[in-house]
Amino acid sequence: MTYGGLAFLAGAVLGPLRELILAPRIGGLPAALAEAAAMAALLWLAARHVMARLVPPIPKRVRATVAGVALLVVIALDVLLRLALQASGLAEGRAPRSPAEQAVMLPLLAWLVVLPFIMGRCHADAVS
Repeated sequence: MTYGGLAFLAGAVLGPLRELILAPRIGGLPAALAEAAAMAALLWLAARHVMARLVPPIPKRVRATVAGVALLVVIALDVLLRLALQASGLAEGRAPRSPAEQAVMLPLLAWLVVLPFIMGRCHADAVS
């Protein structure tokens, strides 16, 4: 859950920066791409932090559990945040995101899932 929580927290911080600062200046899609680049680096750091705390060797089953739980946490918290923003009326004040802007999230979700496998392997190689 830590990995998913860290990933969501990074998005919760970067999302408003994208919406309030970047998108009005450079446009929605470039802002989403800039946010994605920052998120990719932050996800790398979060995965490294979490996987370094597991005792090697880290079985694929454990890596899959870390990845799956993180994905579920990020999606669930994202849905809850969207519902809260809609209920508060804050969602009405922002321009709708284009399908291209929304699609930027898909490779990030894949990166979120792949990273525990990459980090688990790197950590195991460093120990042996």
